[in-house]
Amino acid sequence: MRTLTAPLPQDAAPDLDPQRDTARTVMIDGLLQRGFPLMMFPRELEREFQFAGLPARRAHILKSGFISLLIFNVFLVADYLMLPDVFNLALTLRLLVFTPIALLFLLTFQQGRVRVLADASPLVLESIAMVSGLSAAAVLAFILASSNSPLAYLYHIGFMVVITYGNIVQRMRFWYAVAFSLALITLHVGGVYALPSFPERMVLPLVSMVLASAAFTLTANYALENDERRRFLLTERERGLIRSLTQTQVRLRELSRVDELTGLYNRRHFEASMQTLWQRVSFGRIPMAILMIDVDHFKKFNDHYGHPAGDACLRQVCQVLKQTLSGQGVIVARYGGEEFIAAIPNLDEAATLALAEQVRANVERCQILHERSSTSSVVTVSLGLAWCEARPEMKVEHLLALADGALYDAKHQGRNRVCSQST
Repeated sequence: MRTLTAPLPQDAAPDLDPQRDTARTVMIDGLLQRGFPLMMFPRELEREFQFAGLPARRAHILKSGFISLLIFNVFLVADYLMLPDVFNLALTLRLLVFTPIALLFLLTFQQGRVRVLADASPLVLESIAMVSGLSAAAVLAFILASSNSPLAYLYHIGFMVVITYGNIVQRMRFWYAVAFSLALITLHVGGVYALPSFPERMVLPLVSMVLASAAFTLTANYALENDERRRFLLTERERGLIRSLTQTQVRLRELSRVDELTGLYNRRHFEASMQTLWQRVSFGRIPMAILMIDVDHFKKFNDHYGHPAGDACLRQVCQVLKQTLSGQGVIVARYGGEEFIAAIPNLDEAATLALAEQVRANVERCQILHERSSTSSVVTVSLGLAWCEARPEMKVEHLLALADGALYDAKHQGRNRVCSQST
């Protein structure tokens, strides 16, 4: 036998942890206002930033790596013109040592055949970019140290090219770029003093040029990363606003279909859901019942005990309905005032009648004192039940009318009872 389920609404709308979202929004707003001069976010946000940009960083490092490798070998022309005495060494180091290793690495990285490279973390990626730049600089330093050419000292401007590659082309994260620049400056200064033929009067100008190159490119690197981080924060804030709006929409949608006092569905939602449910059960010729429940002499209860007590009474009756009808595949709603309604599919007439009687007995068993009732000393309910085997040619309005008529009979036969009609 097929069961159609329609869960009762919860006390609150589905939530996406609004407290966490609020704290996150406050943190992001603070960072946008104060800035982040050290190029670091709080730990969790920093990790999100690094991993959010990981695919783009991986693609950028790969693309710029191929281009830079080509340019690296184009400098063989400069080697030939300025360092002819070590051209064979330069040719060997550039084309036969550095290029095959770099090319193998880039192709492996591109194909993702090595798990460490395919799943590279931000730390690994930045380290790869830095090591590739330092390796190129080491090749340059070795060639310079091996040459006796009178133009060798001028070739030290090649360190400026490598610094530009790391800080601007590869665009390493700022602190990696700082470490990279310091390493190249050290390599450059060491090379200056290791070259016996280096003109003393050219030391300061060339070192100054390399230092200026590092300073300018680091400034640009800092600005680029600052913009990237700010865009990330703005995007995250926008996502937070969207999540907040989504939460609000969910709550409003829930409020539009839920009765605020009892937490049950309201009449509008019941009628809309009933149309959909009726189409399903009538198509399958499934048994269907409508149960109308009315709290006996509720106006007298309200007048005698007050509205707060009346509200508490309705909530208690609502709890009985939830507990008794839950799990039976029903749709339960507050129909208006002290009236409730339930749509019960997939039960035969006898089982539905027994369920209605159980609701009546459970409400009476609550022993809610009602001194103004002419039916009982406690709160009771009258129930009207209409049952049918749903068919496509039938109208749900007819079943509702039968249930209303059965409820009328229950009231006029003394209340605190179940009356039923079937078709």
